Amino acid sequence: MLIETGLRKGEAAALQWTDINLKEETISITKSLDFKEASKDPSKMFGNTKNYNSKRVITISHALANDLRFHQKYQNQNKLALKDNYLHDLNLVLCRNDGNYMPKSSLFNSFSRILKKAGLPELPIHRTTWAR
Repeated sequence: MLIETGLRKGEAAALQWTDINLKEETISITKSLDFKEASKDPSKMFGNTKNYNSKRVITISHALANDLRFHQKYQNQNKLALKDNYLHDLNLVLCRNDGNYMPKSSLFNSFSRILKKAGLPELPIHRTTWAR
């Protein structure tokens, strides 16, 4: 998702399922996750995007929409298994198995692992030139 969309790490981490329209194949970017605040006070974890023009709607590929559908089914299985131990209120797309936000280090590590597996060179996590 990061490679196709060019999302900033905070934007990706803040994505909630209500920001994704799988039927229209779009993602609405309206907020960013403040990693420092999230670790101190979860009620302040969502902040503004980098600047006003960062709020946008991104069209995604059919393949990415299908991947997100698969991911949503996986998350729903975790929700059923963990019941009240799942952080349902956050409704995050990219999260830990219990629904909690994914730390910045986990995002970086996952991103690096995916690049290596895909045979791509090491790249910064946010690079808008990747976006279609």
